[in-house]
Amino acid sequence: MNSIGVDLHKETVVIVVLNDKGEIVERKTFATKCKNTIKAYFSSYGLQSQVAFESVGFYQWFWELLKPVVGKLYLADPVGIRAHAGRKAKTDRNDALLIAQLLHEGKLPTAYVPEEPVASLRKIVRLRHGIAKDLASARKSLRWISLKTNLPGPKILFSDNAQKWMLAQDEKFSECDRKAARLKLDIIISLERTLNDIEREIYDYIRKFPQMEKLWNLLKSIPGIGDIVAATIIAETGDITRFDNADQLSSYAGLCPRVSQSGESIHHGHISKMGPPLLRWVLQQAAWVAIRCSDEARRIFNRISRKAGKKKAATAMARKLLIYAWSVARRNQPFRWESSTAKKETENKTENTEVWCYQV
Repeated sequence: MNSIGVDLHKETVVIVVLNDKGEIVERKTFATKCKNTIKAYFSSYGLQSQVAFESVGFYQWFWELLKPVVGKLYLADPVGIRAHAGRKAKTDRNDALLIAQLLHEGKLPTAYVPEEPVASLRKIVRLRHGIAKDLASARKSLRWISLKTNLPGPKILFSDNAQKWMLAQDEKFSECDRKAARLKLDIIISLERTLNDIEREIYDYIRKFPQMEKLWNLLKSIPGIGDIVAATIIAETGDITRFDNADQLSSYAGLCPRVSQSGESIHHGHISKMGPPLLRWVLQQAAWVAIRCSDEARRIFNRISRKAGKKKAATAMARKLLIYAWSVARRNQPFRWESSTAKKETENKTENTEVWCYQV
């Protein structure tokens, strides 16, 4: 079987082919716009080939192009690849060669690629969060316009209360600020409508798949986790039960501490932040909701914050929510707080280790 390493860029595709003995057979470079040429080239090697390329933010089109025409297709983990790079000069050809060699030797560190229907859910969920980010930015801009006129306005600038407030304060704005404020208000109205539409689309999509809907409802039984957070967890983790234990899941999400060890000296630093940033962000938001709304969550938060501070305690709570999500998915049962006796035993065991586990 031929092993093919690919270095994918926005405009070029650099390819190195190794035979079954690990010898270089061919080197090629194609322009990404030549999709038919690229597909025909990989088709020439057929199903007796394995192909790997490094994960980049725009890899989806390349994955979908090659999947039907090659034997095995892998998405390489960039962090793991860098660990094997050594001091060799970094060029596109060397990068493609390194991927091909690791693939041939069976040492390639791979990244997770979701299958349908999770792949489509991930796209629409990320789109929803992008729209929400734009909406927050528009509200912030409108707030600054109002503050420049010494008009604080409503606490949250929703479209309805912002319109009423602007009509009441219209004469107090200068002509330029009035135009800018109305423009931002139009953007807020449009984005709010779009956000509501895409959220309904997410809910309707999840309800098409009984297993996904069941997991979605189970996750919503956890304090602090609502419709969108539950959908984001499913989209970003895929099959959450594929992790053998909670530590693997925490590491995937980047919520485990970095470890630096030399001999008997060991230091636990900040969390690694190696996983999907969107997953960490929604878990942080859910943690604060759980702390406000759940007595048990607030008790855990207060206990940790006395030792490590509020920010680290919130990160600890985010990690706990993710572990709870893994637990309810594995048990296939709604979330419930453990009994007080078991809780005290768990606290006694983790009292001396919990602080370093959640550094931020």
